[in-house]
Amino acid sequence: MQVFFYSNADQREKMVAAERRQVVERVRKIIELKEKVCSGTDKNFVVINQKGIDPPSLDLLARAGIVALRRAKRRNMDRLVLACGGEPVDSVENLTEDSLGWAGLVYEHVLGEEKYTFVENVKNPHSCTILIKGPNDHTIAQIKDAVRDGLRSVKNTIEDEAVILGAGAFEVAARQHLINNVKKTVQGRAQLGVEAFADALLVVPKTLAENSGLDTQDVIIAHRRARQR
Repeated sequence: MQVFFYSNADQREKMVAAERRQVVERVRKIIELKEKVCSGTDKNFVVINQKGIDPPSLDLLARAGIVALRRAKRRNMDRLVLACGGEPVDSVENLTEDSLGWAGLVYEHVLGEEKYTFVENVKNPHSCTILIKGPNDHTIAQIKDAVRDGLRSVKNTIEDEAVILGAGAFEVAARQHLINNVKKTVQGRAQLGVEAFADALLVVPKTLAENSGLDTQDVIIAHRRARQR
């Protein structure tokens, strides 16, 4: 942190003016780069900053046709680099054409009382954001869990190149395997244990059927027939 001291109002005004000149010079360099890469084309220029941008600078950038977004979160900056390419810079002195990313469309959308910035048609679609909206935090949390579970299932399917069916299909198939195959390999009371465990597996499809308002026996029979086919 820098500390400045002044003894009168005139010194303070000079300090403010000097600071303003420095800020304007930074903005000018951004505008010069925009004119260099966008002049004569239909391209636009977007600046995204993690810190604040004062209103006079925003006005100068807007007059030059530059969209400026301020107070972006660090994690969003990292995602933008993955999606759009380029690299973040901490000084306009390091701002060059090579540090720029690319996106086909950038726009703002108001949803409820919140304003969101969408960056689409990106150069490297290796990162994305899913926007979830709900009436309350509990509903949003449920939706987030469902989306994460779905994405995780797709990820595992791609990596393992295999799928285990849900909705009680696995439990019905496992029970049939236990009764038709495993039970024959044991003797005495062990067979009762295999039967008990096999029947316990049916709790899952029965519960799913009951919660869906279906007849549990009909669902189990339909599962077994489908399994036999």
